[in-house]
Amino acid sequence: MSDAILKSKQYIEDDDFKEALMLARKRHGKDDTESYLSILDLLIDSEYLPALEEKGIYYQYYDESHDNGDYGEKYFDAYLKKQPRSVNVLCDKAMSRFNKGNVDDALEYMDKALDKYKSYSKIEEPRLSKKELIMARIELLIKAKKYDDALRSLDKYEDQFGSTQKSDLYKGQMLQKTGKNRQALEYLDKSLSEEDTIIALNAKGDALYELKEYKEALKSYNQCIPYESKIEDDLELITNFNYKAAFCCVNLGDDQKAVQYLNKTIGMLNEHGRLPKDIEAIYQKCSFEKDRIMRQGDVEDKEFKQTKFLSAKHALIALLIILILYLILKMNGY
Repeated sequence: MSDAILKSKQYIEDDDFKEALMLARKRHGKDDTESYLSILDLLIDSEYLPALEEKGIYYQYYDESHDNGDYGEKYFDAYLKKQPRSVNVLCDKAMSRFNKGNVDDALEYMDKALDKYKSYSKIEEPRLSKKELIMARIELLIKAKKYDDALRSLDKYEDQFGSTQKSDLYKGQMLQKTGKNRQALEYLDKSLSEEDTIIALNAKGDALYELKEYKEALKSYNQCIPYESKIEDDLELITNFNYKAAFCCVNLGDDQKAVQYLNKTIGMLNEHGRLPKDIEAIYQKCSFEKDRIMRQGDVEDKEFKQTKFLSAKHALIALLIILILYLILKMNGY
């Protein structure tokens, strides 16, 4: 038994539960997961509620298997049985449902959290203000691709709290997703005047692309490229601005530059193996477009040209040289 566990037992015997929880978190920070979880279990056995949420959060975010896909929900459920008015844990539960693909359930729990805000459990203060909680619900709608619902919620948010850089960003993004491209540009430019973000730059590029303003769209997509290393896990986003940059070039009549973007997109997606259906469709679209351009014969594929191939004649000569060298070595006892 580790010294940390022994020390935590003493804290618990002295009813110093907060110190025991802090000790557990320190062990987690030092990657001592075994001690961390053991101390949490001791606290849970002592009916210390924050330990239940702590363990749920561990499986929600840190455990690789997320407790075989449970995402900490059973711990949040145990907490809510004792404190059903906990705003924090209702939000935790919402994220568990969302991560399991139950979007409607997730939104229902977010609504419950908002409903309980005025009369939340007195043993805890909500981590989020009501304003932040409403924005968190909007972000959930965006992740679920419920763009019309998100836009309506953003309108209400703006009426209640005014606009912020984040609300301008999301509203511009949602206006673009719902086909209101000219209006979207107003909000995206407002957001970008406060902070450059790849989400805003990509959405601005998409709005301009849909408006057929390809030269300006290409500028926005090119501004996304320096952020690529920070969003390697977001295949949908990184694919979007690269492949659309290619088609901006096609529409601008610059096939040579288009092939460069197409090669980049095709090569990038080749590295990912099996692709989601929507991204597979983009991959096919890029491949067909490159074939179309190359069949015209007016464009040099410099990337392909870098790969050198031997002609049949030179390959035979090389093979003969290798065979002669092999016989010489054999005759000399090698």
